[in-house]
Amino acid sequence: MLALNLTTMKKLLLLATTVATLFLGTMQAQAPVLGTSSNFALFSSNGAVTNTGMSIITGDVGTNNGAATNFGNVNGVTHDADGATAIAAADLIIAYNQLNAAIPNFFPSALLGNGQTLTAGTY
Repeated sequence: MLALNLTTMKKLLLLATTVATLFLGTMQAQAPVLGTSSNFALFSSNGAVTNTGMSIITGDVGTNNGAATNFGNVNGVTHDADGATAIAAADLIIAYNQLNAAIPNFFPSALLGNGQTLTAGTY
């Protein structure tokens, strides 16, 4: 049988507490999972998207309801109400619901910006 002295037990308890704190702290500040909607640089789940002027878009452009027009320089694929946009819209709803259900643990002042440093958390 392994016998541990009091100092060793205290060190092991401190180590376990530190690991648990770090693990739980990183779990709270996770970004929402966007699923297939993360492939889009510009996406609308309800309505057409259009461009005026010269834009260079890196990533897919699309809409689940309407058309994407006047995008001359897209470094990706343009999707208009197809299977990819249907899945992206569903994934976007899941991400929205996840963010909507998050309970804030930080409340910034009424004047947001103005040199404030925002740390990881839910605002």
